[in-house]
Amino acid sequence: MLNRNTRMTLCLCLSIISAQAQTESRPKLEIPQLRADDVTAIIASSGELSGNAKRHFRSANVVNGFKSPQDTVTWTVSVPKEDDYVVSVLFSKKEQTILEVSSGDSVLKAPSFVRTWKHRPYFWRQEMPGTLHLKAGENKITFRLPDPATSEGKGDDNAPRFGQGVTENFHLFSIELGTAAARKAQVERAQAIRGDASWMIDGKYGLFVHWSALSHALQGDEPRVKWFQKSVEMFDVQVFADAIERTGAAWITFTATHQGFYWPGPNAAIDKIAPGRTAKRDLLGEIINELDKRGIRTMFYLHTGYNGYDPKVWREAVGATGSDPQKYSDNIEAILRECSLRYGEKLKGFGYTDGALAWDYPLNPSWEGWARAIKAGNPKAVVGFSSNRGTGVSPFSDLAVTDSASEIGTIDRQLIGPGRQLGDVTPAWWCLMDKGGWLANKPMNGTISGGPVHSTEEYVDFFKRMAEEKVPVTINLIMTADVTAEHPIFNPECMAVMEEIRKTIRGK
Repeated sequence: MLNRNTRMTLCLCLSIISAQAQTESRPKLEIPQLRADDVTAIIASSGELSGNAKRHFRSANVVNGFKSPQDTVTWTVSVPKEDDYVVSVLFSKKEQTILEVSSGDSVLKAPSFVRTWKHRPYFWRQEMPGTLHLKAGENKITFRLPDPATSEGKGDDNAPRFGQGVTENFHLFSIELGTAAARKAQVERAQAIRGDASWMIDGKYGLFVHWSALSHALQGDEPRVKWFQKSVEMFDVQVFADAIERTGAAWITFTATHQGFYWPGPNAAIDKIAPGRTAKRDLLGEIINELDKRGIRTMFYLHTGYNGYDPKVWREAVGATGSDPQKYSDNIEAILRECSLRYGEKLKGFGYTDGALAWDYPLNPSWEGWARAIKAGNPKAVVGFSSNRGTGVSPFSDLAVTDSASEIGTIDRQLIGPGRQLGDVTPAWWCLMDKGGWLANKPMNGTISGGPVHSTEEYVDFFKRMAEEKVPVTINLIMTADVTAEHPIFNPECMAVMEEIRKTIRGK
């Protein structure tokens, strides 16, 4: 049973889109221009609402309240040329209903499918049959549930929060539009640059650390962001590498940024956007090189600064809150490209881009641009765009990436493959070990977390089973913000578990 602090941390980590309205106002976007050669996502709450349709009080992008055929969402979009568009709907609803998307005389209608999987994703993508005919220029597209008998569920009083369970009543997250030719070409381009994750399957397991802006030292009250430069300068790479080697991890996923956009190394693209958020010491490069000497690969984790420490200033600077989301997409792409070119083939990719569906997807970035930037210095680099607790983000994601918290389960393979909910990705599992969550976001007072959530025997059995199923596991250990030889940097109980895993899996 998880303690109260653990449950609170997991709620924060697993919450999809919730509280976005409190941390970042929704940009006043111009009329969206559909991409001629790509798929364009349009968030539900960006449309004009009528009847009972309303923006979800917790999830700023979501619309619910569909009780009658008069409850609608209508978007105005700009179309580059007259054509027929394939439409996908992203939604959550426990019972079956009828979906309808229309534009003028062109109408698509179909019963919603009911999910057949047990756990995540808690909202999913359904491609509508047929195509929606749109003329060149401005078009109005309307979504509704035309059958009042199936519009309303049993009520939302006891329904889970959107993204944390399947909702009783209908919740609309977005629609996606792209011509059949554009969708086919997009998938083909993604397959042509697919990264190589075979080494993860061969390596069986790796380690994840959240060296966050909000991490704390073993002793001390201030989060790391308050002593960012000092934390970078004092970081003992040898101590860190020794600890990683002891675990037997075949790779490390290291947080380039988390809970505040502060980068522990040089990056001119960041300096151009918001000076003062990089370090002169190339700590990221030193970590890559030292681990490489020991046969341990390095991937990075990216958090685009949407919450955590003072997100408002960064998000404004990077372009996430303006009327032109292309600026945001271009800025993140530039940061990723510079990083990839700096470290080249030794950097094995950005295995985990957090909040990709919850926070970045609503801004409609160029996933292809981001993926190509990540692969600029290493064409085989792996890309993982987090689906959070929902459906897959983009065909340009190479890995299954979702937050499994402390769960030591298994991935549902019916979700993986072309056209399936998580897409054509390599199965992978991400989880945490410590009681307390992913990071030490409060003073440690000399104690690194509450130790492992599960028993040593349970972890060993889990890692053996996943190795047999050829599903690479990346497990997170809470780490002190001050990485020095003066004290352990991971909880000793967790390290003892990892050493037993190493003996079992590695045979030494």
